[in-house]
Amino acid sequence: MGFTARPIWLPPPYNRHSHAIVGGGLVTKVTFEVLGPVVVRHPDGRQAELTRKARAVLAALLLHANTPVTRQRLIEALWDDPPASAVSNVQTYISQIRRALPPAARLHTLDSGYLLEVAREDVDLLVFEDQVRLAAAEADPERAARRLDRALRLWRGTPAENTPLTGTMTARFAELEERLAGARFDWADRLLQLGMETEAVGGLRRFTREHPLRERGWLQLMLALSRLGRRGEALETYQRARTVLNDELGIEPGPELRQLQAAVLAGGTPEPAPPAPAQPVALCQLPPDIADFVGRTEEVATLLVALRAPDAPPAVARLRGPVPTAPAITVITGPPGIGKSTLAVRVAHLVRPDFPDGQLYLRMSSGSSGPREPYSLLAELLRGLQPDASDLPATLEGRAALFRSLVADRALLIVLDNAAGADQVSHLLPGTPHSAVLVTSRGPLTTLPGVTTVPLGVPTEDEARALLEGIAGETRVRGEPEAARKILHACGYLPLAIRIAGARLATRPGWPMRTFAARLADNAARLDELAIGGQDVRAGFAMSYDALPDVARRAFRLLGLAGLDSTADWSLAALMGVRQREAEAAAETLALAGLLSAEEVDLCGQPRYRMHDLLQDFAHERAEAEESPAGRRAALARLVEECLRRVRGGMRDYPPPARPPLQEYSSDHRDSSRTWLLAERGTLEAAVALAEPAQAVELAQRLSPFLAAHGFRQEVSDLLEGVAQRAPDTRSAMLTRLVLADIELEYHRCRSPAADPADLLAYFEQSGDGHACAYALLALATRDLMEGWPGEALARAERAIARFEALKDTYGLLNALSTAGGAYLDLGRHEAVATVCRRGLGLATESRYGDHAVRFRRMLGIASFNSGEVEVAIEHYKQSIRSSRALGWGPGERIALRRLGEAYSALGRYELARTAFDRCALLFFQAGDAHGQALTFYALGELSRERGRAEEARRYFHRCLDLVQEPLWRSRATARLAGLSSADVGAAPGAGISAARPSGGGHGA
Repeated sequence: MGFTARPIWLPPPYNRHSHAIVGGGLVTKVTFEVLGPVVVRHPDGRQAELTRKARAVLAALLLHANTPVTRQRLIEALWDDPPASAVSNVQTYISQIRRALPPAARLHTLDSGYLLEVAREDVDLLVFEDQVRLAAAEADPERAARRLDRALRLWRGTPAENTPLTGTMTARFAELEERLAGARFDWADRLLQLGMETEAVGGLRRFTREHPLRERGWLQLMLALSRLGRRGEALETYQRARTVLNDELGIEPGPELRQLQAAVLAGGTPEPAPPAPAQPVALCQLPPDIADFVGRTEEVATLLVALRAPDAPPAVARLRGPVPTAPAITVITGPPGIGKSTLAVRVAHLVRPDFPDGQLYLRMSSGSSGPREPYSLLAELLRGLQPDASDLPATLEGRAALFRSLVADRALLIVLDNAAGADQVSHLLPGTPHSAVLVTSRGPLTTLPGVTTVPLGVPTEDEARALLEGIAGETRVRGEPEAARKILHACGYLPLAIRIAGARLATRPGWPMRTFAARLADNAARLDELAIGGQDVRAGFAMSYDALPDVARRAFRLLGLAGLDSTADWSLAALMGVRQREAEAAAETLALAGLLSAEEVDLCGQPRYRMHDLLQDFAHERAEAEESPAGRRAALARLVEECLRRVRGGMRDYPPPARPPLQEYSSDHRDSSRTWLLAERGTLEAAVALAEPAQAVELAQRLSPFLAAHGFRQEVSDLLEGVAQRAPDTRSAMLTRLVLADIELEYHRCRSPAADPADLLAYFEQSGDGHACAYALLALATRDLMEGWPGEALARAERAIARFEALKDTYGLLNALSTAGGAYLDLGRHEAVATVCRRGLGLATESRYGDHAVRFRRMLGIASFNSGEVEVAIEHYKQSIRSSRALGWGPGERIALRRLGEAYSALGRYELARTAFDRCALLFFQAGDAHGQALTFYALGELSRERGRAEEARRYFHRCLDLVQEPLWRSRATARLAGLSSADVGAAPGAGISAARPSGGGHGA
C-alpha cells in the first residue's frame, strides 16, 4: 500500500531545534510543550526561563488550556499544605509567566482565577488530542496510522515531569496516561490491519514491559508474532502474560488471550482483521475562526464556564461534577454590529473538543426577509444530522421531536446566530444535557429555561485600537495615534464599524489616516463612509429597524431626532405625544431589538435608555426621511414644553435666578426634586438647545440656580452665554446676562465681558427697568467686595436693599443683606453684622429660601470668630453645616466646613482642623469648585505653617496659587510664600489664619 517507505513507531530522539508541534514546517511562533518537561519554545528554538513553581502554574494552565482555572485549584495543585502567602505567590508566578511570553500571548486574569487562551496547534497536548480524534474518524487505516504516529511522537516523557504538581492534577495525569495507552493500542491495530507486523513488534514489546497488566498489549504482540511465523515467541508471550496476571492480580488471562493461545497451539495463523469501520466524521458547520479576534476576556471566560464545567479537561468536562439534567443554553446579547457573532464563533471553536459529535450552525435570519421560521430551520438541522434522509415530518412538532431523538445521546454544540426571540429558539433545543446551545440575539431571551445571558457592550479603547491595528496595520495606526483615536471615536467603538474602517484603510495604504478621520467627523455622511464590499453599518441597522412594528419605528426615529444622551419614559412620551405607558412599551420593544440599551436605573428609580452614537445617526436619518418638517417641529416642541412644565414646578428646592421674579406656576409634577433634576440634567440642557429662543431663555434661567448649586459652573456659564446670543429680544438677552453675572460672581470670577455688572446697570437704567437695576447694582456691590473694596460694596448694597424693600422682593433683599453683611465683616463692624444676620435669618425663616439662613448663620460665626469668641463661632458653623445637609445645599456645607477648620486651628485643635480641611478639600474637588479648593489649600498652608512644617506649608500655598484667580487671594498666597522662613514658622495658634484671610467675602463668606 505504499506505507512502508519509513518505519513507524514511537518518537525518535527528540530534536528541540527542528521540532514543530503540527509536524513539519518552520516554527514561526511560540509553542508550548507539556507532554514531558514543560517548555515554552520561541521561534528561534530558545526556551523561556521559568522557576519550578512558575512552570507548575503554566503546566496547570496548559493542562486546562482555553478553560478558566481558579486560584484555589492552582493553590491545591502546588501545595498539599498551602502557605499563608499562597495567593500572592501564585500572582508572582503568573507575572513570571507573562514576562516569559511574547506581548501577543493571551494570559487573562479573571475574577476567580486565570485563563490561558492559545491556538490548538501551539500546544502539544491539544495537537495530540486532535490527531487522535481525527484518526478515529479516518476510513483509511494508512492515514489513521500516520495521524496516530504523529500524535505519539509528541510524547517526550511523563506530562509536566519537571514541575512539582500534585494534588488536584493527579486525576488529569491519570487521564492522559489512559489516552496515551489508547492511542498506542489504536496505532498497533492500524499496523496489524496493514500487515505491518514487523514494524509493530518492537513497540509492543516496549509497551508490555511498561504496562504488563494491560491484556490488549499482550494480545496485539502475540498476534503480530504469530503472523510473522514466530509461534514459539507468541506462546512464550502468552506465558509471560499469564504469569504477570497471576502474580499481580491472582487472575487468569481473559478469553481473547486464551482463544489466541489455542489457535497458535493448533498451528493456525490468525489473518489480519478487516479494517474497523471508521467512526462517522463529526459535523463542523462553524464558520472559520476569527484570526484577528481581540478582547472580550471576561465574556469568553463566562461563556466557557457556561458551556462546559470549569477546570475540567476537554471531552470529559460535561461528565464531571453534578450531573446536569438539561442542556446548557447561553445567549450573547447586544446591539447590531457589537460583535455577537464574532464572539460566538470564537468560543464555539474553543469548545469544539467538548462536543466530539459535532457542531451545528444556523443563521436564524435571512437578510431582508427577516427571521426564519422554526419549521425550515429544523429541516436544515435534520438534513445536517441525516444527509441521506429524503422525507421529513410534515409538522413542526414532528420535526422538533425527531431532532430531539437524533441528538439525545450525542454531545453536540448548536450555534443559533441572530435569533429573533425565544419562540424561534425553543423548538431547536435538545432534550438531554449532553449537548449545549449558544445563541446570539439583539435582545435577551429570558423566557428560555435556565438561560445564561452574556450582554456585550463596546470594547475598551485599547481593545478597539488593537482591532483596528490588526486590520489596517499596526505600524500605520501607531504612526498616527490622534487620527486613530478620532476614527475609533467616530465609529463609536462599534466593532463592525471599526472592521469596516480598517478594511477601507487597508484598501488604500497611501491614504493618510487623518484624511479618513476628517471624513468620519461629518455626522451626516458618517454612515456613507462605513461601508465596503458586503459590509455596511447602515444596512445592518436597517434590518433591525425594518423588523420593528410601526409604533416602535416612530419612537426610534424621534429619539434620533432629539439626540438625547439618555432617555426616560416621560421624555419619549412627550416626543411621541402619547401616554407614558405607550412610550414604555415602545422603548421595551426597541430594547428587545437591541436598538436601545436598557440596563440603567437613575437616581429616581426611572429606567433610562441609551442609543449608540451610530444608531442615533441612523435614527436621525430615518426621522429626516420619514417625518414631515411639521411633525419634527411638533415632536421637539412637545419635549421642550414638557421640560418647561416640570422645571417650573420642580425648582422649589432652589432659589430663583438673580433677576426680577419669573412667573410662578403651580405643578402636579410629583417628581420635582433635586434627585429628579440631577437625573434629567442632560435632557433639560438638551431641551434648551432644541427650544425656540423665548423658551430657551426661560428654561436656561430657571435651571441656572440648580446647575450652580451642584457645581456645574462651566455648564451653566456656557448654557447662559449661548441662550443670550439666541434671545428673541435685547431685554431677554440682558436679563440672561444678569443671571450669568451672578453665577460668575458666585464662583469668584468675572470672565464673560457680556456679563459686566456696570454695563448691565447702565442698560437697565437707560431702559427704565428699576427692578433689574436693583439686581445689577447688587452684582456691582458683590464685585466690589470680591475685589477688596468693602466701603463701595456697602454703599451699593444699601441702595439695593432700599430698592428691594420698595419692590417687596424678598429674594433680592436677602441677597443684598448677605452682601452688606460681608462688607461689614471686612470693615470689622461686628455688631452691624449681627444686626444684618438677625434680620436675614428672620426673613429666610419666613420664606422658602433656606440657603440664605445657612449663609447668615455662617456669617454670625465669622463675626464671633473675629471678635475672639471662637467657641461661639464653632457652634454657629456646626449649625450652618447641619442646616446645609438638611437642605441638600452642598455649597453651604463646604464653606462652613472650611470655616470650622479655621476655628479649630485657632484653638490649637490641629487634628480636628486637619480632618475638617481634608474633608472640605474633597467636597470642593467633587463639586468642581476650584476657588473653594484654593481657599482650603490656603487654610491648610496656614495650619502647616503654625505647626512648624515649612515645606508642607509651601506645597499648600503653591497649590492655592495653581487654582485661585481672585487678585486678593493671589497676593496673600504669594506674600506667604515670599515670607515663609524659619522665623515665620510656628506662630501662635490661629494667628496666621485670622490675620491673613478676608473676614467677609460676599457670597462665599
